[in-house]
Amino acid sequence: MPWRIETAPLSRYRGCLLAGACGDALGAPVKFWRRSQIVPRFGEPSITDHLEAYGRMGAITDDTQK
Repeated sequence: MPWRIETAPLSRYRGCLLAGACGDALGAPVKFWRRSQIVPRFGEPSITDHLEAYGRMGAITDDTQK
């Protein structure tokens, strides 16, 4: 029998929201940049760690706050 962890739907919803916020924070410093601007600055695979945006590290944007 394969290993399976049962999780409540609320826990899954929270996980989705948290993952979305983390992704938003990764992209926040380059929110309006084109890929042609990002790759020369950060290389491949691009941004892999949180950078300062809006005056602090790991800040989320208004997209997550809505």
